[in-house]
Amino acid sequence: MLGLTLWTNRQSGYGAGFDDLFKTLTSFLTSQGVSLARGYVLNVYGPDGTGSHHYDTTTETLS
Repeated sequence: MLGLTLWTNRQSGYGAGFDDLFKTLTSFLTSQGVSLARGYVLNVYGPDGTGSHHYDTTTETLS
């Protein structure tokens, strides 16, 4: 699993724009050779340290 932390100067969440944000970010990472095959966790924090998003795509292995 890969952990990603994004700090932004935005005062509040991304709303509908969050989908575009994570697609752009993951597209960039994969173009740089980063494997996201095992999933990732993306945390987005605002300028005051308040969390605005937590997005978890990790896969769960069932026994």
